[in-house]
Amino acid sequence: MNVARITVTLAIVSCLMWAASARGAEEHSLLDGLARGGANLLAGWLEVPQCITYYSVEYPVIGFVPGVLQGAGMTVVRAFGGVIDLLTIGYLAPGSTVYDAVEEPLLPWDGPWLPVARTE
Repeated sequence: MNVARITVTLAIVSCLMWAASARGAEEHSLLDGLARGGANLLAGWLEVPQCITYYSVEYPVIGFVPGVLQGAGMTVVRAFGGVIDLLTIGYLAPGSTVYDAVEEPLLPWDGPWLPVARTE
């Protein structure tokens, strides 16, 4: 019973890994997806200081409030996306991830920490 269960599990994992590596191997690998999921799960909290810094520069008096709110929300999105990346074994290629739906970078440290200077 246990041997059959282990064999079936290994066969399923092998098929998933083979299918993922065959699907766009030149632009995305399973390791990329797993690394993205781990990074977002473990470092997603970086969204809070990043958003606070961004909004405090943009709106000096009240920037802390929207920074905390957006940072907390994006921390939840990053944790959710990280769990999905790990559960799908990194199968989702860029373009079909949860981060594309909210138009955010794939990794938390790739986002803007300071607003772009305005030219008027």
